[in-house]
Amino acid sequence: MTETSYRAARTVHEWAGFYHALVVRRSALVAGAGPIVTGFSATTDALHRITGASLTRLLTAGPSGSEIFDAGLGTLGGWLAEGRDGELFIDDVGGEPLLEALVGMAEKVQCGGTSVQASWSWSQLGLHPLLALLNRNPRQLGATPAGVRLATADGGVPVHSITPVAGMSVPSNHVLELSAGLTGAGVQVQRSSRITVVFARKRLQLDEAFLRISPSAVRGGVGMVSGLNGLGRAREKVLPIVADTVAAWNDGGARLVHLELAEYASPGELAQVMTAVGPHVHSVGMNASELERLVGGGDPAQRAAEFAAAHGLLRVVVHGDHWAMSVHRADPEREELALGAGSLAAANRAANGEPQAEWAVPVRARFSSELPVAGRLDGGYRMTIVATPYLTTPRSTIGLGDTFVSGDLLVQANPLDLNRHRRTLSWNTRRP
Repeated sequence: MTETSYRAARTVHEWAGFYHALVVRRSALVAGAGPIVTGFSATTDALHRITGASLTRLLTAGPSGSEIFDAGLGTLGGWLAEGRDGELFIDDVGGEPLLEALVGMAEKVQCGGTSVQASWSWSQLGLHPLLALLNRNPRQLGATPAGVRLATADGGVPVHSITPVAGMSVPSNHVLELSAGLTGAGVQVQRSSRITVVFARKRLQLDEAFLRISPSAVRGGVGMVSGLNGLGRAREKVLPIVADTVAAWNDGGARLVHLELAEYASPGELAQVMTAVGPHVHSVGMNASELERLVGGGDPAQRAAEFAAAHGLLRVVVHGDHWAMSVHRADPEREELALGAGSLAAANRAANGEPQAEWAVPVRARFSSELPVAGRLDGGYRMTIVATPYLTTPRSTIGLGDTFVSGDLLVQANPLDLNRHRRTLSWNTRRP
């Protein structure tokens, strides 16, 4: 398969039926899930819903008195004009009040970071993931979902039984929510999305108690690692620690270990992560934009297969607006179920603004009937794809990728093949 081709894989009506059937299966998926452990990204997010007036202020602001902030604001303006989303780092610890002067105070502060966002989704479903969390100040603990467990000397305990540690809170990430059709200063937002402005350099949650107990807590379940982007020079110190921990998850009996990517400064930065951690993970996830920027353009299935083969992966999962795809050496029906669960979990968050305990097919969801053809690829891989329940005007876009991952791994955490009851994933041996 060297180029993208299309077909009507299912009709719109059939896709709706696929997701309605998945709504019914949610309780069985939750009941059958094994343990989940996840690290190493957790922070807090300050949410701002951008209006026409605040968009205009962002695009026309004069000097603030901080050259670093003004340079970052210039980059932000370029992203807005180009329609680009993602994570923008502005290395100015005093930048928060300058940004708030332009966009207003946050509507709310909630948990942020892939590990804790996915944990929020799992905890809403009634699961109790073990989360790596080093920052245990009042703001961070208050924003961490109640169902999450943290590691202590006595094992994993509910987050709200932890006594907060006094001290300076880590600055929040500021999430600028942009709705399709929004206009300001001659710029029109074409697609509902978000830009996250980060003022504090990333610090992995290398929680010593978690590093110690998580390998014994993951047997028969899944482990997810995230937050390995933007580490700067610290990566030389922290990546070996992460690699050793993830290898220990495999030795401890994890059914599957997943690495979720994010915004990397360059393919070279990603290559360093994959060299250190890649040999110990089975599955890698990213969104469609990250695939194009980090792996290359062209046929997404072929690029994903090349990436999977280069790193000896069982699967590479790519999620876009209108479709979600797995390039894999696994059971196609299990992969379709996992992609559907991830897409439905994300759609419910998009429709309601936060992860949901119960799933439903959103009334305003639209399905594409024209998708890349599923089938065999080079290197022994297959491509499985689903249409997503896409919302043109979601209530929120924050955390949708993280919520997608939670649904995908919910299926991977189940020990039985829930489609045909004939085999399990057996990719649980540590690779050399």
